[in-house]
Parts: sequence; structure tokens; C-alpha cells
Amino acid sequence: MISTPDGVIDVNGRSRPLGGPADQARLIALRGGAAVILVGAGTARTENYGPPSKAGLRIAVVTKSCALDFSSPLFSSGAGLVATTVNAPALSVDTVRAGDTDVDMAGIIAQLPHGIVHVEGGPMLNAALLDADCVDAINLTMSPRVGGFRGPSLSQAPHALRHFTCVSLTTDSDFVFARYEKVTTA
Repeated sequence: MISTPDGVIDVNGRSRPLGGPADQARLIALRGGAAVILVGAGTARTENYGPPSKAGLRIAVVTKSCALDFSSPLFSSGAGLVATTVNAPALSVDTVRAGDTDVDMAGIIAQLPHGIVHVEGGPMLNAALLDADCVDAINLTMSPRVGGFRGPSLSQAPHALRHFTCVSLTTDSDFVFARYEKVTTA
């Protein structure tokens, strides 16, 4: 995800204004190594997700309500799939299901294509993944912009404290790109 130094993660509900060409290049590079992209329904709607440019890449949209526009380019292209509960209504698009009343993130991830699951937020999805202990690495972009409305944090606490170590820290065009990997104890 992207954040400003003062903790802002969006401008009027969208993260794109915080980014720039260097940030977009980083996002495309991260997507290039992914087997699937996982995104929350609110983020997919707000950011107007369409089909990815990488052929064969799928975007799994996490939702309990399934209130999505299945005629949108994301779903009409066949690139979109829904990650929801087992009790959600039948859908006309590819679906993975886990959990009765809440989406079981570990169960969903187990059903996704094998390889890297690249998560693009938002904060509620990040929190659910952290709560389920499903996060192995965090790629955080620090934007050079400051100000705006301070809304939800990157991870919507509370969740158990976990330790990550910084394995990469680079800069480009005043953006800071950090990669943290989960510390595992033997």
C-alpha cells in the first residue's frame, strides 16, 4: 500500500493521487510476479479496477455482500473472480468460498492459484489478512505528499503484534519503497 509520512492513505477515497510514475512502475513490477491479485470490494469499486495488463492474471475481489457490478470490464473480461463466504448467494462469475458468516481469508488463499498473492488493500482486507496471520511480506510505498484527510490506517488495528524485518529500502523520484518480511521463529 501507499501512505504519506503523516499517515494518509487516500485522497477523497482514492489512493492514486498519492502516487506517481515511480509508484506505478513499482506496482506493475510487483503485479508481474503475482499469480493472483487480492483486493477488497470497496477498493475495487473506488479505484475502478479493470482487467490486468498481464495476460492470465486474475483479480480476486473479497466481499461478504457480493454487491458488485458483474457487467464491469473486470468481470466481463473473465479476469475477475469473487472471494466470499459459503453462505453468499450463487453468482454468475468464478467464485472461491470459505467461512460461514465472515470470509475465511486462510481458506480463500488456499483456493487461489499457487504462487504469490499480491494484495492491493484496502485497510479492512489488510486487517483481515493480518488477523488470519496470512501476511508474509509487506510492500509499503511512502509518498512524498503530506496532508489531506486522515482516515483509516494501513491495517485497521486491532490485530496481534507481529514482527517484520526490513529487507529492502529504495528511493525513486522522492518515493520510498520498503519491503518487510515476516520474522519466523523456529
